[in-house]
Amino acid sequence: MSARRGSSFGFDTLRLEGALLLPDLLEKAAQGQASCQAPEDYHVPRGFTLQEEIGRAFRIAQAQWKAFGASLERTDLDATASSRAFVEEFLRDALGYADVRATAPRIVGERTFPVTLQAAANIPVVVAPATLDLDDPDPAFAPQGGSARKKSPFQLLQEYLNAEPAARWGLASNGRNLRLARDAATLTRPSFIEFDLETMLGQARYPDFAALWRLLHASRASRTPEPVWELWRADGQREGARVREGLRIGVEAALVTLGEGFLKHPANEPLRRALIAGDLTRQAYFEELLRLVYRLIFLFAVEERGLLHPADDSPAAAAARRIYAQGYGARRLRERCLRRLARDAHDDLWQAQVIVFRALATGEPRLALPALG
Repeated sequence: MSARRGSSFGFDTLRLEGALLLPDLLEKAAQGQASCQAPEDYHVPRGFTLQEEIGRAFRIAQAQWKAFGASLERTDLDATASSRAFVEEFLRDALGYADVRATAPRIVGERTFPVTLQAAANIPVVVAPATLDLDDPDPAFAPQGGSARKKSPFQLLQEYLNAEPAARWGLASNGRNLRLARDAATLTRPSFIEFDLETMLGQARYPDFAALWRLLHASRASRTPEPVWELWRADGQREGARVREGLRIGVEAALVTLGEGFLKHPANEPLRRALIAGDLTRQAYFEELLRLVYRLIFLFAVEERGLLHPADDSPAAAAARRIYAQGYGARRLRERCLRRLARDAHDDLWQAQVIVFRALATGEPRLALPALG
């Protein structure tokens, strides 16, 4: 996914914003390794493989995009109608939503929501013109009966999902991008999965489309009593609970190991004196250790996901990334710690870590590190 806001998983046309699904679970689902992803779960006909179905859908989607892309250059066409026709055709023929259809505005209480399509039972779709970003407010997407004169297409979808108990999941698209969203307790922190259709189909990125197909195929919405997305969400929450428990145990062990290590190091006499004299309380020492541990966890996570270094294909940036990986990287530190024979009494690994932390505060081009403050 892209280096912009949100999380990425090796597909720069996919973006996870917020906590709609856990990143690890979404990555598994995008690769076909989550629950409910066998061929029969996708209603693949006998005599065909899952890959053949995805390949067929990809060819259809490419043809659809070619026609829609040509319409984007024309000023004599209704942009909203063009997007609606493309999205409806894409959902029906590429993703298997056979019953997708236009729908009348939805009334919930005293408000009327101008929802465009219904993709499946209780799966609303808000469609905007390709000229309007999904986050740009426009009078056409403000619910009647509400106080706002303008809403973005995505805000309209989110507010409808929050207002209508029967609709838990929905889609929003302007033809260029497609988002999956769920009802949410707050509107201030949006959560969604976004697919960059323009790049995906315009540049014929089959692996990215395969991930989209696995995630959004109609079979994901038609499972009863709840959509597959809801099952994945529950799976992610259970996995997250296990991870948090494992993390808690690991953090406790790290606090003890680091705390004892700093106290025992011959060069840390000032630290020992400060604790004995009370100039540094045990609580303050604990908080410093905890801050260090969580900095390390953050560093391990962003480095593992390839999110640490700014996007830069220049030779200088590539060389800086190599220097970081070979001499300063968290992966190198982790691998070194796992080898008992690599242990010694030197403190060069700690000094390298201090350099990394300081570099991340202000930025360091020589290590391809951004300024995080």
